[in-house]
Amino acid sequence: MRPLLQLFTYSVGATQCLFLLALSSYEVQAQRLVRGSVRDATTHRPLAAVTIRLAQAQYSTSSHSDGSFTLALPALYQSDTLLLSCLGYTTQRLPLTTLDLAGGQQVLLHPQSAGLAAVAVTARKWQERAFGVTSARALVHFTDGTVPSGQAIEIAQLMRTGSGGAVLTSANLYLAAGLPDSVTLVLRFYRLEGERPTTPLIAQVIRQRAAIRPGWLRLDLTPYGLFLPQDFVLGVTITPSAATQAAIPYEIKLGGPAKSFARPAGAATWRVPPHHYRLYITARVPPAASTASDNQQPVASHRLYSPTVQDSFFLFVRLPKGYAQHPRRHYPVVVLLDANVYLDIVHDELCRQVADAPFILVGVGYRDAGLADSLRQRDDTYPAGLPADSLPVSGGGQRFLTFLQQELLPYVDHTYRTQPSNRTLLGHSLGGYLVLYALAENLQTGQGAFTHYVAASPVLYYHDQYVLQLLATLVPAATSQLVHLYLNNGARELTPHTAEGVATMTNFRTLAATLASGKFTSLQVQTHVYPDYGHLETAVPTFVESLQRVSTLLGKPN
Repeated sequence: MRPLLQLFTYSVGATQCLFLLALSSYEVQAQRLVRGSVRDATTHRPLAAVTIRLAQAQYSTSSHSDGSFTLALPALYQSDTLLLSCLGYTTQRLPLTTLDLAGGQQVLLHPQSAGLAAVAVTARKWQERAFGVTSARALVHFTDGTVPSGQAIEIAQLMRTGSGGAVLTSANLYLAAGLPDSVTLVLRFYRLEGERPTTPLIAQVIRQRAAIRPGWLRLDLTPYGLFLPQDFVLGVTITPSAATQAAIPYEIKLGGPAKSFARPAGAATWRVPPHHYRLYITARVPPAASTASDNQQPVASHRLYSPTVQDSFFLFVRLPKGYAQHPRRHYPVVVLLDANVYLDIVHDELCRQVADAPFILVGVGYRDAGLADSLRQRDDTYPAGLPADSLPVSGGGQRFLTFLQQELLPYVDHTYRTQPSNRTLLGHSLGGYLVLYALAENLQTGQGAFTHYVAASPVLYYHDQYVLQLLATLVPAATSQLVHLYLNNGARELTPHTAEGVATMTNFRTLAATLASGKFTSLQVQTHVYPDYGHLETAVPTFVESLQRVSTLLGKPN
């Protein structure tokens, strides 16, 4: 079992900046606190979203809108080198041993020079079009809670403008609420390689101050003469005001084909969030440019009525590569809950990270994302919620589990070539609660329909920790069937700094202790805590990494 809490910080690759730097340092509990401010050497204006990191260790931060920053470093790294970088400038390297920490250190650098790609002029009349998520209509309103308030974050989305080139005219981000202070936004333009943003397509970086008001925030790009010759990823770094330190209330979209990414500002590694951003660009493009829309929702493969639940479910099925070419092969089945949200994202990541994605992926969802938010509360919980749970409709988990095991799986086995002995159930949050409830039934009866259970950040407080008490008190059946549980959480869910964090940590430790007590001899458990991840961020990596392990255990389809 991995430790429940791990320290994790981020670093970023060589992007450059130029600045005026003042530093001071002192020891606090074996740490060195490095403070400074970053400015443009030519204009002496403050630079926001500058990355400050160590060269040999994963400690980093980024500058605020006024150029200021603070970086706490363990004293043992006093011989390391401090790197300050920002795209469009030259990276500054400062050995910590050479800094005048008492009197401060001043450094000036010059911007890097870079040219834009040439614009091809043709006789065809180009048209102005929008690319990205242009819809502001949300069936359910969500704002992104993956990064703590006051921290700078870079969100990004693929813009499918096509290979004919695009002259950018605006970038647009939908905001759910307003803030009393303006913020700095930094726009960058990346290549998409290996399904991740990589190197910049152009060196130019766009910085704009903007007031935060509800509705579409439009950033005019026409003065910059930006021409991009291919599809690109638009990255938007949002740096909160040093005065308010409030989270930026941009709104997200659930489900659909868009490709979205996020990372704390200055981090080297992109994360794949379980949602998309209401973010789009306008551009002048050739008449033959792509017409793909990122406003779409996943399209269901089947609609299946459940006599037990007395409602219909929408099934989203993705078959493995080569399914039609190998008519004698049978494949493991993966059942994914909350498919309206996760289906496209998880399938894309499986195809990228798991060789041939050798599963029949069956997503279980509802007619649309709006219904999914309310009906999942009905189907993923048991027993009915208490007043403290604040769920208007709940308690249908037993009926839903009966549907999954006695109605859905026979339908899938009849329709596709499956391996009935190799089935996996995936769930996040309330879906993770349902996964644990299904596991408890399996352990108690020895007759569960699944052999692998995957619970990402399961809700454990529901109904006075009902599922914890159920697992602690049940008597497991005498069975030789081996089952596996993959149980993951995010470190920021387990923080001791809030009452909710303390309760989540206590419940998680209680669950881990119960599962490791030795009474479940037919159960194998793997737990993991993602450093610096919040509740929403754990879903996609948990599902994909657990299925990597499952594919290793199962081998190739038979």
